[in-house]
Amino acid sequence: MTLFYSVIQFLFWFAYGTALSFSSVYLLACGLDNTMIGVISSAACALSVLLQPLLAAYADRERSLSIKTILLMLIALLLAVGVLLILLSPPGAALSGLLLGGAILFMQISLPMVNALAAAMINAGKKLNFSLARSFGSIGYAVMSFSVGRLAAVHGASVLPLILSLNAACLLIAVFAFPFRKAPAPRSAAPGSSGGVIAFLRRYPAFSAVLCGCALIYTGHVLINNFLYQIVTFKGGNSEHMGIIMGLAGLLEILTMVFFPTLLKWRRCSFWFRICGVFFTLKCLCTLLAGSMGAMYAVQLIQPLGWGLMTVASVYWANEQMAPQDTVKGQAYMTMSLSIGTIIGSLIGGWLIDSAGVSAMLIASILLSALGTGINLLKAK
Repeated sequence: MTLFYSVIQFLFWFAYGTALSFSSVYLLACGLDNTMIGVISSAACALSVLLQPLLAAYADRERSLSIKTILLMLIALLLAVGVLLILLSPPGAALSGLLLGGAILFMQISLPMVNALAAAMINAGKKLNFSLARSFGSIGYAVMSFSVGRLAAVHGASVLPLILSLNAACLLIAVFAFPFRKAPAPRSAAPGSSGGVIAFLRRYPAFSAVLCGCALIYTGHVLINNFLYQIVTFKGGNSEHMGIIMGLAGLLEILTMVFFPTLLKWRRCSFWFRICGVFFTLKCLCTLLAGSMGAMYAVQLIQPLGWGLMTVASVYWANEQMAPQDTVKGQAYMTMSLSIGTIIGSLIGGWLIDSAGVSAMLIASILLSALGTGINLLKAK
């Protein structure tokens, strides 16, 4: 089961990185400026914030389509976007922005479904090592970073839709082949398990506070990750250097994911979940201080205890906090905090770069990440 799910993680994070991290490269080549790219990304994420809780509430119902079926539909939409970009090549700036915004939307909505797929199997008693499988997601992200960065540098940004389409097709096949069956719902839901967003947040007050902390940390992460191309060019690099940096980060975070079960023997999941924000903030600070590509490469050594730790610990922690009938919703709301961070980061990132420069944007990433870390240190138990 772990092997099947590892393939899904590899292909998903390859597609995720292509759609989100390289969207600015493609859209800049199409003639859009940083501010407009930020608006497109934030609009897509804002829509995902609205759709994620609705889709999660639907997926948790007894007679809903299975998580697997929902995920297949979302990946099919991603594939359609890639094919349209190829068929309409070269598309205009407005159409490119609309289609890439759709790709970002589908990837953001798919993320909690990918995580919930594993949580459902684990809760059903299946042998699935999520942290090990998630490390293959980082391998996929690293392979994507090295290969896509190199291909974009050699062949130009026009190669990105083809890469996205091929990857989406492979992901569609992998999810279809995954041996998942929806478990029968419990005969009666736990008291208070119904209701909308407000009812859910009131039911889990500490979880709700942590969502705010995560959103702020993710904002700092997005300011670096989504505008990495602008940071790299500001420091004298190009898209190939960007790919190397992303690849190093992806490879290094694998260490945490592979050894996460060992970390859990030392301390509870909540401990690791709380401290990862400290390393997020440290990475933001070091990125600001880095004066060369060599220094930027060295900064990625912080990645294992930042994003590498959070991406695994957050899934386990959210699953621990939820009643069985709220499993999908827990993953969706945790991913929603990432989407909110992406909205804020995309809106202010492009604007800060255009109006005050890359350094001002990096200072904002430090402050926001530090604030979110403080919240999580206090509230995540």
